[in-house]
Amino acid sequence: MRIDRYRLDRVIGTGGMSRVWLAHDDLLDRPVAVKEILPVAGLDVAAGTRTVAEARAAARLAHPNVVRVYDVLLGGGRAWIIMEHVPCRDLEALVRERGPLPPAEAARVGLAVLTGLDAAHRAGVLHRDVKPHNVLIADDGRILLGDFGVALLADRVQGPESGPLVASPGYVAPERARDGESSAAGDLWSFGATLYFCLEARPPFARPTAAEQLAAPFAGPPDPMVNAGPLEPVVAELLQVDPARRPSAIEAAERIRALQRVHRSPAVVFVAWVMAFALLGGIAAALLTSLA
Repeated sequence: MRIDRYRLDRVIGTGGMSRVWLAHDDLLDRPVAVKEILPVAGLDVAAGTRTVAEARAAARLAHPNVVRVYDVLLGGGRAWIIMEHVPCRDLEALVRERGPLPPAEAARVGLAVLTGLDAAHRAGVLHRDVKPHNVLIADDGRILLGDFGVALLADRVQGPESGPLVASPGYVAPERARDGESSAAGDLWSFGATLYFCLEARPPFARPTAAEQLAAPFAGPPDPMVNAGPLEPVVAELLQVDPARRPSAIEAAERIRALQRVHRSPAVVFVAWVMAFALLGGIAAALLTSLA
């Protein structure tokens, strides 16, 4: 199967509104990922046009922690987003297999995602679907934020979104679920829920139904964390219901780095004392030997 100059080889991922193909760009002779936006009942006729506009917004980003968007096409009544192909595993699959990540590893993943989010927000682009499935752990060690397929230029947001909510219930910000309002602060709430998942292997408001998950943030704080360690305060800040009280991407990154420094220092001091005692012991042993 082909779409323009791209040969679609096989499906490598599916979602409610899309599927992703491993493909080949015949002009530039390189592998690419092609996201096919599927027709969905209830979406208005302008959905394809909006998809193209939003993907073009994402194409403005060029950052090592963001999956690149190369091209956007309309064909066969569908929209096709041509993206960088990244051999990887997604964060959700990694945590499901390995269990909760240690705080130090979760912090490393989180800082990479925050760096990509900050670049997007500075470019005026919102992600609107930050979740573990869209955080990619590349085979070469990179950590990238992918799937800006529902990205929206921040300076074009004029009040609530129209059309159906396109987001995962466990990771959508409360104000977007209730009022349809997208913002950088909403992306940060979703990031906080993703960081929570890294540490606990479940979303912060795990409930039996989607409706209950969407309503839970308004009823009280997230479910207690047991594995977060020093990261618990920053996760709590990110998951506040009031968007104005959440840190920005750069502020959240600064908080995580500060926590890393504080909790790394005792270990460094302990190692230094051990090395000092070992050195003194060696000197003492040498003196006793010389005296003997």
